[in-house]
Amino acid sequence: MRQEITVVIPVYGQWQLVQRNIDSLLTYEKENIKEIIIIDDCSKEPNTCTINDGRIKIFKTPVNLGYTGTVNFGLKKVRTDIIVLLDSDAYVKNAFIEKLLAYYDDKTVGCVGFATTDDDGYETGSHQYEPTVAGLVMGQAMEFKFSFLRSSKNILPYSCAVSFRRSCLEDLNYFDDTLFKVLEADNDLCMRIHRSKWKLLFTKDIVICHKGGNSYKIDSERVLLFYQSRWNLLKKHRQIKSPAFVKRMMQLRVLIEIVVLKLLVLTSNSRQAYQDKLNGRKLLLKQIALYN
Repeated sequence: MRQEITVVIPVYGQWQLVQRNIDSLLTYEKENIKEIIIIDDCSKEPNTCTINDGRIKIFKTPVNLGYTGTVNFGLKKVRTDIIVLLDSDAYVKNAFIEKLLAYYDDKTVGCVGFATTDDDGYETGSHQYEPTVAGLVMGQAMEFKFSFLRSSKNILPYSCAVSFRRSCLEDLNYFDDTLFKVLEADNDLCMRIHRSKWKLLFTKDIVICHKGGNSYKIDSERVLLFYQSRWNLLKKHRQIKSPAFVKRMMQLRVLIEIVVLKLLVLTSNSRQAYQDKLNGRKLLLKQIALYN
């Protein structure tokens, strides 16, 4: 029997992008999609989408659940075998479901991640490898520069463009929306899949258009959220063996950054930008002290 597919789209405003997403799915895959489930997380903006297809279902969360809670809310409404999860600002440029179903012919496959590009076809971030404590200590920029030293080959697809077998999600109890309200929930779930009986695959044969950057502004608040979430992720997966030592190393690195930023505030023409970063690093230093 042919496996059926549901597309789940979590939404918080930006309805014009949701419309583009829906239109692209119906243009290329109208006959292959069982349902499109849209979860409105109490958007402040009114829904401006034009819905002329009975397979499109819109649900509104009872309260604002945040990203991870909204995704789980939608995933748990699915009754088909395979689920495609797309961010609201993603869309497709060609047919992809026949290729996707071929991967799921293997009944042990629980997740298939896709490549993503921007509007011009240039690759955007669609996955990462398993994070490490060394990366947490070095910081995001240095971790990226030394990514060739990573020890794990396990790919973790991002939730902006990914698919799951429903029974895999049920086995693993979906995303962890208790510990990870926004960031790292996708990394956590993919790490759990790698450690389970299920297979996780990543393919560049399926490409979803997703430029990104519409959801979360990169500022000091997001930096704080990133480090807290990454700490929680590594702690949950028992990778932080000596929390006190790791905290001291992180604090040392942040103190060095603070010294450098103070100098840049005094000497650079972009003083306000560096002052904002400096203020963020001071907040991060205080936050690290509270990690447990």
